[in-house]
Amino acid sequence: MAGEKHKNKTTWEKGKSANPGGRSPRTGPNGESLTELCRLQTADAVKVLTEIMMAAANEPKDRITAALSLLDRGWGKPTEKMEMDARVENLGVPTIQIVRYADTVN
Repeated sequence: MAGEKHKNKTTWEKGKSANPGGRSPRTGPNGESLTELCRLQTADAVKVLTEIMMAAANEPKDRITAALSLLDRGWGKPTEKMEMDARVENLGVPTIQIVRYADTVN
């Protein structure tokens, strides 16, 4: 703790917050949060992504990105399964083997 000798105009008192109001809210013109503003655009965003995905004139990578974005938001990202095996060998240094499994669809 700073003694009296070290106090100055920027030293906070014990038990007092430097920012008593907390983080300032991120709001739009009518007081909406960023999340609310984005959610208001959901229908338009889905429409644009669908148009990009369906337009044969677009680059395949753009069509794939749009399709994956729609699937991720509609069904969630697939979970990744992982198995770990740790063994202690001669020197006492653990050996960790990580095996990744590809998700299969039935």
